Amino acid sequence: MDEFLSKAGSQAATFAIKSGISIASSYAIKTVATFVTKIPEEDASKLDRLRSKLETRIDIVSPAIDLVRLVAAKGNTNLEGTLKLTRTLKEEIDSFDSKIATITENYHSKKNQRQSIVAVEEYLNDLLSRIDEVIPLINLSLTISGANLSTALPQNVSPGRLLQASDLINENNRAFDNATEVQVGPTFELTLFSIFYHLQSAENAINGIKPRITWKEDFKKALVTLRRRPTANDRFDYYVKIQESFQDGRYHDTDEEKEQVIIFDIWKVLKLFFSASGKLLKLEDRNSAVLVLKVDQNLKSSSPEAKTSSTEDLIWYAFGECDVSEDDNDDSDEDDEHSETDNSASEEITQESEREKVRSRSISLLEYMIRLASLQCSDQESILNIRDERLAMYLTDENASSVKSKKYNVEEVTSRLQKIKLASDDTPNEA
Repeated sequence: MDEFLSKAGSQAATFAIKSGISIASSYAIKTVATFVTKIPEEDASKLDRLRSKLETRIDIVSPAIDLVRLVAAKGNTNLEGTLKLTRTLKEEIDSFDSKIATITENYHSKKNQRQSIVAVEEYLNDLLSRIDEVIPLINLSLTISGANLSTALPQNVSPGRLLQASDLINENNRAFDNATEVQVGPTFELTLFSIFYHLQSAENAINGIKPRITWKEDFKKALVTLRRRPTANDRFDYYVKIQESFQDGRYHDTDEEKEQVIIFDIWKVLKLFFSASGKLLKLEDRNSAVLVLKVDQNLKSSSPEAKTSSTEDLIWYAFGECDVSEDDNDDSDEDDEHSETDNSASEEITQESEREKVRSRSISLLEYMIRLASLQCSDQESILNIRDERLAMYLTDENASSVKSKKYNVEEVTSRLQKIKLASDDTPNEA
């Protein structure tokens, strides 16, 4: 399915595993700083210099490790060896605090004080040496991998939609009280589709032919919302709620039928595909924007160690534009790509009841909200504090074939114009 969607020319983004090395290392550095206050001044001065050097090295290597993991998560096989190397280093940094604690646990005994100081110094020097060895290797591997590490805004990104999504996410960051679950942004009125696998014949199975895949409409009108909930461990925790609506212009026997609800955590979204045009779902009479999410319901935790995708419980959700008329939608204000919802991004809306009144049909706005919320969930940090490199990677289109138009630089355009002018000058005048 990934290959098919990529060939269809859709913009694809893989969401990376958590970055947590900076948090772990900062706590470890504090542990050394505390130990330094307990030892003689001469030794303390030497260890403090080593601590400062280690802190600087970790600040340098942390974003590099994050980039390696991001690029590798997007399928770059050239980084497999480097990924193993950085994983080992990250584990070493994560276990730094416990090792320092083990080394210094007997420091209160006078007999072991000198031994503890020497052991801490040796361990700091050893870790510094390992980092110094790894940094040039990481730099080399990223260079030869061909990964685009530019922090410039990717060509496929809509600045307007990105600003709207950013404003909605930051508005929630300011207002969230970590006590009450709230909705982030508007309610999106969309149509929900899911994959329908045709039964595979025994002959096709023997010949290795995969079953034919088509998309079926699940909810003619789906109310899609991004929600944030308070948790004990994580500062940022989001999930997507898809509520079926019977106000879709169709007959529903409410005695027999109930509006269905689908919920999945945002950290279970493995991949996102977006196509601004083209019949991505191969449905008749539908040639509008489509957003496809690849979700792994088997994931049990958002931690880096647990974020290993399965192949048995993958679910594909697709959102298309909802063509329910205003007459069938009395309880909401219809909103196209350039109407009230676009303006609502700059409004301060803090009450849940007010937020639910705001409706949108902008699939691209939902796309950017999911990307930014996923990034905050991954890094457990506000998007305003996240490095440009990581932000650019989350917004970058993995699929180069989805960029339909070619942009020329000034020199190339000038050269082409000169050739046209010369060709024109050489043409003989008709008598």
